[in-house]
Amino acid sequence: MGKLKGLFIISFLLITAMSFAQTKMSTAEAATFKSNVEKQAQKISSITANFEASKYVSVLKKPVNSTGIFRLKGKKLLWRYDAPQQNAMLFDQDKLYMKDEKGKKSTIDLNKNRRFRQLQSLMTETNTGNVFDETNFNISFLKNGSDKLAILTPKNKDMARFIKQVELTFSNNEHTVSEIKIVEKSNDYTLFKLKNKKFNSSTSDSEFKL
Repeated sequence: MGKLKGLFIISFLLITAMSFAQTKMSTAEAATFKSNVEKQAQKISSITANFEASKYVSVLKKPVNSTGIFRLKGKKLLWRYDAPQQNAMLFDQDKLYMKDEKGKKSTIDLNKNRRFRQLQSLMTETNTGNVFDETNFNISFLKNGSDKLAILTPKNKDMARFIKQVELTFSNNEHTVSEIKIVEKSNDYTLFKLKNKKFNSSTSDSEFKL
């Protein structure tokens, strides 16, 4: 009886796991999902949200966790980390402004740094505009209950040198991104979870400062 009970439990766990597994969307499902997301994105001119970030590195036993504020308006994109350390990145037109935890500021010309230019494009386009950039990415669409996922694999060799893939999660049948997972070439990855999202709120340019 002990062995039969053990086999029953294992079978139950396998069936349960399979029931929650990700499955590929059909062509029709993917087309409908893409259309709904793109229609929603066209309505968005600005986003404000809190975020939780978890950095998973193979040599560390536990992820490095942080929290902060995310703001997006036009070509302005601000990632401000508030805890456990305070630092920030601000993309504004052709410049990237950064401030480290000691308050030291630096500026990068995006016209001379393709890697950060691609990062700017990736982070802005996945929230507004051309969400599913099939020119620069191969994209797979998956579903898992009420969650929908888009797996973006870079076509561009320069981007593929440091980003293996980007996973966008749309939770609870919403058509805006709730999680962004950036997987590096080494398989280390960072997971951003967007919370308390507000769209098209009155966001002044003064809020985009380091």
